[in-house]
Amino acid sequence: MSKNKFIKLLITAFFLRAVFSFLVWHPDVNSNIDWGTRIWQYGFKAFYDPDTNVWSYTWPNQPPGTAYIFAFMKKVDEIVFNFFWNINIKVPFFPSNVMYYLEGHLFPAISKLPSILADFGIAWLIYKNVKDNKLRKFAVALWLFNPVVWYNSSIWGQTDAVVSFLVFLSFYLLSKNRALLSVFFYALSIYTKASLLIFIPFYILLLIGKRFPLKTYFLSFVISFVLIILFTIPFSKGNPVVWLYYLYQGKVFVQQLQVITANAFNIWTTIASIHERPQTQMLGPLSYQVWGTLLYALSYFLIFWFYMKSKVKNIFYVLSLIAFSSFMLLTNMHERYLYPLFPFYAVIVVQNRKLLIVYILVSLISLLNLYNFWWFPRIELVVNFLSFSNRLMPRILGFVMFLLYLFLFRAYLRQTKASRL
Repeated sequence: MSKNKFIKLLITAFFLRAVFSFLVWHPDVNSNIDWGTRIWQYGFKAFYDPDTNVWSYTWPNQPPGTAYIFAFMKKVDEIVFNFFWNINIKVPFFPSNVMYYLEGHLFPAISKLPSILADFGIAWLIYKNVKDNKLRKFAVALWLFNPVVWYNSSIWGQTDAVVSFLVFLSFYLLSKNRALLSVFFYALSIYTKASLLIFIPFYILLLIGKRFPLKTYFLSFVISFVLIILFTIPFSKGNPVVWLYYLYQGKVFVQQLQVITANAFNIWTTIASIHERPQTQMLGPLSYQVWGTLLYALSYFLIFWFYMKSKVKNIFYVLSLIAFSSFMLLTNMHERYLYPLFPFYAVIVVQNRKLLIVYILVSLISLLNLYNFWWFPRIELVVNFLSFSNRLMPRILGFVMFLLYLFLFRAYLRQTKASRL
């Protein structure tokens, strides 16, 4: 692919995202808009007060990093809207219907901009981590035109791309021996959304393996901690450390659905169906939640064990498997939580083309998973396909996804075994 074609590909990917961002958004975006608007009304100190605030959709159940994002985007929305409003006033032939459209669609579209930009940030990191010039362009195209990626960011409007970019950037900086920045960006990811704590054990293993001077470790963690606390002071009442602890303990980690599966096509959907059931429900001698935790811990142990034994340290394969394992084996998984698999998988696919068919199949099933229950755009054939016989198809697709997961896991084990010979 020539340089000009590659640039056109990037422009096309951004243009399509920009167009889709104005057309539709998931109901979740309404909460993001509400948070971004009301944080300026209530003030930062009162933003997380559950007893004094009124929310049009849902209370803020994400860490302060998310609140900062949508508060900032609200100001961007006001600047852009006022810019067009001034044109509307000063230019007689400017169509006023544009203002009516922007009034209803501008902020939803702008609220998706951080995720859209994060898509391209991840594309840049993929480009930097694939050495072959032709393959790196293929990997970027594989990422940017994966329908799961743009469906999540520019149509749904979720922030999975933002936290995935921050974690990917953290691992990249660690590979460049930039410990302080690496630790900070990982902390910033957790400060925005806690979903990628799944990589922490592996991250710590790599961080220790770098054998930096003790001073480097100390400064990296202390400076990151201090910066996060400084970011927290505008929200906290009293001690910001204590306030942040209770926010995660009382809201972020516990006030979620707590179900066997939250519309995730995984092994638990196959066993227990897609319908919401509490994860404390028993499956034999143990609850679904305990089974999920044990299986996930086992998968993590195997991934670690074979990584340590392997002579060829394929970090992206490990990260892909950790993401896939969490989605397939843990309970209370949402359909979007497979997202972190795709950035790292795009790198290993170009290293091993035999895995491309698995990437395509996982992407297609994941797209159906994102579509399930939201039904946008509504295609009756697909709706009926996913809904017939008391939603049998999600159970089947969950099992197919599990088989693909086992295939990828087996391929990893065979690769690490071969590297030891």
